[in-house]
Amino acid sequence: MSAISCTYANLRRTIVKHMKSSFTFFLTLYLACLVSCSRERPTSVAVGPGPSFSFTGSGRLASFTIYAPQTGQRIALPDSDVASAVWQMRTSKGYFNGSQVDGFHLVYGKAPSGYTVTVPSQSQPGSSLAPGLVYSFLAETTDAPITEGYFFIDGAEPIQTTIPDACLMLVNGHEARVNCTTKQPYQEPSNLEEVVRKNRVRK
Repeated sequence: MSAISCTYANLRRTIVKHMKSSFTFFLTLYLACLVSCSRERPTSVAVGPGPSFSFTGSGRLASFTIYAPQTGQRIALPDSDVASAVWQMRTSKGYFNGSQVDGFHLVYGKAPSGYTVTVPSQSQPGSSLAPGLVYSFLAETTDAPITEGYFFIDGAEPIQTTIPDACLMLVNGHEARVNCTTKQPYQEPSNLEEVVRKNRVRK
C-alpha cells in the first residue's frame, strides 16, 4: 500500500473515531438534559380555609404575594402594582435558598420559619380579606416556573377560581388590564360570584 493510501486510511479512521466520540458525547448530553428536565415539576398551589395555601412542585419558594383589588374594582390581577399587595413574604435565607415547595403549607398572615413579612410593614397593621372580592396570588419560585392564581372570599371559605379573559399587558409603557382575546380594556363581570363558581378550581 502506498504512503498516500496509508495516510488516507489513517485519516478516515480518525474521522470515524471522532464522529463516534461526538455522537456519544451529544447522546449523553441529550439524555442528561432529559433526566434534568423530567425532575422539574411546575409549582402548583391549592387554596384552602384560612385562607391557606398548599404547594407541590420541584422548586423553592422565593416569595409569595397576595394582591387585593384596587379601588373601584372587585378583581385583583396577579403581578399587579405592588401598591395593591396586601400581604407578602420573602425568604430570609437568600433568593435561591427558599424552602422546597413540595409539601409546603402556608396560612395567610403567618410567615413560616425562614421567611420575613415585607408587606405590610411593621408600622402597618395587617388587614383581613373582605368578602365578595377576588384576590390573586403570585408564588415566585426558583428551579421551577412561577405560578399565580385567584381566590374569592365568600364569607365562609375561599373559593379557588380562574378569571377568564383577564390579562395584564403594557400599554404606552404602563401595565393595563385588558381582555386576553380582544386586547380591549377588561370589563369585570356583572355577576362576579356566578363567574367564580362556574370557573371554580376543583381540588
